[in-house]
Amino acid sequence: MQFSHSRVECFEKCKYQFKLRYKDKVRTIPSPAADNALIAGSALHLGIEKGIEAMEQYYYNQYPVITDAHVNEVIKLTSLVKKAQIVINTMLHNKEPTEKYEFKIDFPEFIGFVDFIIQTQDGSLSIYDFKYSNNIEHYLESKQLHLYRYYLEKLGFKVSEIGFIFIPKTAIRQRKTEDLYQFRKRLHKTLEAMEVKVIQIPYDETKVQEFKLRCREIINEKEYEKTPSRLCDWCEYQNYCEGGQTDMLLPENVRRELQIDRYPDMWIYADSYVGKSTFVDQFDDLLFLNTDGNTDNTTSPVIKIADEVTFEGRLKKVKMAWEVFLDVITELEKKDNTFKRVCIDLVEDLYEHCRLYMYNKLGIDHEQDAGFGKGWDMVRTEYLSAIKRLKNLGYQIIYISKEVTTEITLKNGAKLTTIKPNINEKIANVLAGTVDLTVRAFMDGEERYLQLEKKENIFGGGRFNFKVPKVELDKGEFMKALEDAQEGVKTYSKSETDTSDNTAAVDNTTVLETSEVKEESVKKSRRSRK
Repeated sequence: MQFSHSRVECFEKCKYQFKLRYKDKVRTIPSPAADNALIAGSALHLGIEKGIEAMEQYYYNQYPVITDAHVNEVIKLTSLVKKAQIVINTMLHNKEPTEKYEFKIDFPEFIGFVDFIIQTQDGSLSIYDFKYSNNIEHYLESKQLHLYRYYLEKLGFKVSEIGFIFIPKTAIRQRKTEDLYQFRKRLHKTLEAMEVKVIQIPYDETKVQEFKLRCREIINEKEYEKTPSRLCDWCEYQNYCEGGQTDMLLPENVRRELQIDRYPDMWIYADSYVGKSTFVDQFDDLLFLNTDGNTDNTTSPVIKIADEVTFEGRLKKVKMAWEVFLDVITELEKKDNTFKRVCIDLVEDLYEHCRLYMYNKLGIDHEQDAGFGKGWDMVRTEYLSAIKRLKNLGYQIIYISKEVTTEITLKNGAKLTTIKPNINEKIANVLAGTVDLTVRAFMDGEERYLQLEKKENIFGGGRFNFKVPKVELDKGEFMKALEDAQEGVKTYSKSETDTSDNTAAVDNTTVLETSEVKEESVKKSRRSRK
């Protein structure tokens, strides 16, 4: 069995945690917190070795949604990495050395990675481990560096120094009385006062012997008892261990029963004045997130997604529309409401709000100003991440868009009119993938319809096999067509519905015949033919 310092340290803290992590190999969903210790620590190591840009890219890629909290964390890491690099450059300047990062030690009984090695001209090594922590006393008692020296010397190296490079942490938080600018100004001052410390320690071979004894104890362990302590609050298995809650990644291996979806996530688009919003307004427990101010013909509650301008004396403050939308998502995440569905009206306006927000954040006038497609990618990523964040909350999501008509000429000279939502094509394709159904509403004379039939020149589609090409632009007609398209499936809804809706659903439900019933009906038909 191959051991490492971290494995043995885990066993010493809690044998049960060791069992779950290393023997049972139980994985948990990682914490999405901006200051996740594993993500921040890895980003800091990468920043010291490969630079600020690599660190930022790694850190941001770990999260599906980037908020001000994540930006604050990157500000901390950037400042501290620069301080650490200054310290390291000072260490290297005096010795004219060769430096190495992440040097792997690999023996049959031991594996380890040395964060930083300085090799001087005489061949001797100084080995250091980076610690992003304020708990200096704990690490000074650690076996880690003693083990690294012991095994490096077994490889034939001469180790002259061992020590830690401590990068301090700050838990500074934004006060309720200060805005983001004031907080970040205070954060920068706090970071300026922080110091990176280099502490060398004397080699102690008894630490190595303790490690070997502990390894033998691990091999012989059978019980793996729990060790409750204040460290339980930082254990990824706390809920599983203390409360029996299972936050594992894999579901139970049981097939799910197909059910009628009466309230699918959907995207409806049409020309102006067709009645898109009025149709959606027929659904109960609906929250409109409105961008164009056209709310006279709807009765559902509305949140206006627009810039909010306030004045404090002569000081003008602007809260951008995209920030308002992000605040709405935060409130919806709390689930402290009775809404069951959320409608974005209009989804293309929301994208423009996102663009303006990112322009302001990046200090640019257009996406191309960021260079090499970076601006477009950052706007698209910001927008789609927020949309996916909203979708993952469990509400029924409805998008509303206006349509745009384009005439194209085919190779044979024929002209074809295409109709699609009024939004960037790449964004449209991704948005369509986040809903169950995309349909177009249109007018024929004075009548209004929903087009359910799929046509090559009209953007739309979904996972339902509708039996009629179109229905009147009416909730009742649409619900009937939706249920008919799922005939033979048990009733289901993403969100709880009222009693009358559930009753209607049950009346229209047809349970699939079992194979035995089908077989018996075939036999009867054969006998009747004879």
